[in-house]
Amino acid sequence: MSKHHSGYRIMPNEYMFCFTLDTEPDDLWRDPWPNTFDHFDLLPDFHGRLVEAGARPTYLTTSEVAESRQGRRAMTRLLESGNCEIGAHFHTWTRQWPFEVPDFSRPDKPRFHVMAHQLGQEIEERMLAYTCRILRDALDVAPRSHRGGRFSFNTDTVRSLVNCGIDVDSTVTPGLSWQDRSHRWLDGPDFSDSDCKPYLLTGSKGTPGETVSNVKILELPVGAFNRPRWTRRICKNHLPREIVKWLGRLAGLRLGHRYLDPTRTSVGDMRAVMKNLRANNCPVWVFMIHSSQILPCARLPKMEQVQAFIQRCILGVRAAVDLGARPGTLKEAAQWVRDNNLAIVGKV
Repeated sequence: MSKHHSGYRIMPNEYMFCFTLDTEPDDLWRDPWPNTFDHFDLLPDFHGRLVEAGARPTYLTTSEVAESRQGRRAMTRLLESGNCEIGAHFHTWTRQWPFEVPDFSRPDKPRFHVMAHQLGQEIEERMLAYTCRILRDALDVAPRSHRGGRFSFNTDTVRSLVNCGIDVDSTVTPGLSWQDRSHRWLDGPDFSDSDCKPYLLTGSKGTPGETVSNVKILELPVGAFNRPRWTRRICKNHLPREIVKWLGRLAGLRLGHRYLDPTRTSVGDMRAVMKNLRANNCPVWVFMIHSSQILPCARLPKMEQVQAFIQRCILGVRAAVDLGARPGTLKEAAQWVRDNNLAIVGKV
C-alpha cells in the first residue's frame, strides 16, 4: 500500500500514546472451538494495573466477547471505570454469521483464517456492522474505533468503516507485510512502506454506485521503526526480520524492525521506538497487544512468560509517560489530532 501526503504540521513537545488491545476469545492462535473466555476473569485486574501505570486503554472487541457471559461482565466493569474505550474488531472465522458467507472450511483446515477484505466490501461491511450492533446492544456503546482482524485492510475497507460510523482506524503496522501467496483468501496487506504518523483516508459513504460526499477516516498506525532505515525492505517478513535481529544481537546493536507490541519487544526496544517517533514528530504512539495474552497461550505458553509480558506492558506504559506523552484512547487521540491539524493527508 502506498500513500501521498501533504499539509502536515506538529505542535512541538506534545505527544499522546494509546494502549490498544485486540479483545477476543481465548488463544485464537490455537483455533479453540467452541470459543472460551477464561482470560476475561483476569482482565479487570490487568486493566487496573494499566490505568495505575498511566494508560487509558482501548479495547477493540469482537462480537463473541460481548455475547459471552464472562466477556460481557468484564467489559461492563471496564466501562464502569470510565477510563477506557471499546471499539470494534472481528475475525471472519470465529463465529457463525447470521447471513450468508462463503464456506471457509477445507479438509486440511476446518477454520480457514480468511482476510475479511478478500471476501468483498459488501460481506466485510456486513460483518463489521453486525459486530458494531452486538457491541451496542450488549454493552450500550457505539464503536468509533476499529482494527482489522489479522490486519485485514484495503481501499474498500474505508467505505465499510465510513458506513458503520467508524472515525478512527488502527490497523496499519508500518514496516510489516501480511501478504500470504498460498491462498487468495489468506493474502493480507503490505504495510512495509506505510508512515507512522497519523493520516487521513478518504472514503465514500453508501454503496459504490451512489454519489455522496466523501468522509475522512483517521488512521493511527501502530508505533514502529527500523534501524537503520535500509532494513525496512529486508525486515517486512518474519524470517528475515528475526535474522536481522539475531545479527544485531551478535554485534551488540539494535538492528531491524521494532514496534510497540510488548509480546516480544523489550522495554528498551519500546523506549527506542518511542524516542524515534518523538524525534520524527509523530504525535501519537500506539501500543498493541491481544487481551488473551494475559493467560498462557500459543504465543506465551508458560506462566512465567505471561508474567514477564505483563510486566513489559506496565513498564512500556511508564516509559511513554516518562518520555512526555499523555494517555488517551484512540477516539481521544484522534480528536486531538483533528483539533490541532496534526494529520497528513493519505491515500491507501
